[in-house]
Amino acid sequence: MYTPMDKIFNYFKKTEIKSLSPVLYKYVNRKKIVTYVPLKSVDKITFDLADAGAGRIGKYTVCSFRMKGVGTFVPGKSAKPFSGKVGKLSFEEEVRLEMECGLDELNNVIDTLLKNHPYEEPAYEVYDFMKRTKFVSAFYCELNSKVTLEELIYRLNNKVVIAKGFSDLKFSKLLLFENISEESVKSCAKKFKAEVSISFEENQNNIKLI
Repeated sequence: MYTPMDKIFNYFKKTEIKSLSPVLYKYVNRKKIVTYVPLKSVDKITFDLADAGAGRIGKYTVCSFRMKGVGTFVPGKSAKPFSGKVGKLSFEEEVRLEMECGLDELNNVIDTLLKNHPYEEPAYEVYDFMKRTKFVSAFYCELNSKVTLEELIYRLNNKVVIAKGFSDLKFSKLLLFENISEESVKSCAKKFKAEVSISFEENQNNIKLI
């Protein structure tokens, strides 16, 4: 996957770079489905949900979290309970089963749960959470030697002509980013004392003095 960190090597050699470090990462929204399964059925439900698209984390599948507990319920008159008797408080040893999935898989996962769960009315919950990806949206780069603004712009786009009075400004501390807010740019630049910021937006390189 392309990241701004990859692009820096189109303009600077590795020997010119003193340090290069990620500053911000891209995050994605994920879903976590939680359900409560009788002990003897938990393995089957886990694999059913995994086949439906839940429990995939990177190179791993069938990823889940389990915790034992006791569930209670009173079956109504028209209920057909998995265990227990109508009108009486029942106790069932259960496992809290948690698995994550993407929004695209969520409906299929829930349909699979409702179809395969042994309970007539399975309890389940869906939570939103965020997860960091490997995509670096901003990074800080410090060069071994300062370069002039004229040289920096020329490396990024040799068709740009710089106005007089600015060409001799020199920089060695750069903040490079893609698709982040202006507040994030200012915050990162202040933290790392960057002298110039460069955005890679839709194949257009924009430079801003800090």
